[in-house]
Formats: sequence, structure tokens, C-alpha cells
Amino acid sequence: MKICNCKTAIVWLLLTCLGPGLMASDRCIAAAEQPASEKAETQAKPIHITSQRLISDQSGNVAEFIGNVQAIQGDTTIQADSLKIFFSKKSDGEGASAAQSLDRLVATGNVEIKFDNRLAVARQAVYITAQRVLTLHGPGARVTSGENTIAGETITFYREDGRFTVEGGTNGRVSAVILPEESGLE
Repeated sequence: MKICNCKTAIVWLLLTCLGPGLMASDRCIAAAEQPASEKAETQAKPIHITSQRLISDQSGNVAEFIGNVQAIQGDTTIQADSLKIFFSKKSDGEGASAAQSLDRLVATGNVEIKFDNRLAVARQAVYITAQRVLTLHGPGARVTSGENTIAGETITFYREDGRFTVEGGTNGRVSAVILPEESGLE
């Protein structure tokens, strides 16, 4: 395991582990609504990650940014106490490692994810790239868009089809504030 200077580590991480795919077309929820041309444009944008410390374990295929973490790509920002990135090596078909791909991101502690006009807040956020699923965990997990809010202990977004589920957890309650534009219950 290595403890690296953040400037060096960011360059290493971006070049060898992540490439243009960290949030790229997997832009926490919003990208599912983008046309293909916008998704490709987003993939080309650089990802900037800053933190107080980076621990890299190439043999374990993991890199962890620790302390006041901020990851930015385009108009998407993730802030957290810690951001752990898990990746896997892809073979070139002949047994040699050709590249590394991102498997999942785990943001922990005071997590805030800003994208489009939305803000997601949780104790922990897990994004699994292959399934394109973002799960927010912890009491008080919520997503706000304008004055609309959903909250629960676990919120799961299925980006492929735009679905989401909210679970109430220990208190068994889910809450939502929805401001309809023209018609309501009255």
C-alpha cells in the first residue's frame, strides 16, 4: 500500500485507473436523461479530485481519497469525508492486462452530490457502474430538486430506466414533498 502526494496521485489515478469514466456517462442520475451526444461529450471532460490524502493499493485495485474530498466533472460535484474507488483490470484477450475499469465508488461521511438542479445528501453513497445504480444510505438520506424532496434511510436510483425506491429504515417512514406545477390534491 502506498501513501502518495495528492498531486502525483491524482495524475496516476486519472491516467491508470479511471480514465474518462469516473462519472462520465455515469453522472449520478442525470445522464440517464441525456441524449447520446451529450453523454459522449460528458465522457470527454476531465475529472478533478482533491483531498488531504490519497492511499493507493494497486494490488488491491483500490484508491481512497481521505479528508475534505471533492470530485468534479462538468456540472457534477461529489463532496465527502472519504471517496474510495474500486477498479478491476481488464484483459486484452491474451491474458495480459490491457486497462483498468471502474467497478464502484463509495463516498462516506457528510456526502453531498450536486448535479443539474439536484442535491443528494447521505452518510454514504455507493455507485455501481455496471448496473448504473446509485444508493444513498443513512438516516436523513434525501434528494432535493427545487422545492421537491424525497427522504428515507435508503434511496436507490436505477439510472437505466429512471426508477427509484425509498426505504424508511428503523422508523419505517419515507417522506416526500412534491410541489405540483398546476394541479394538486385540492
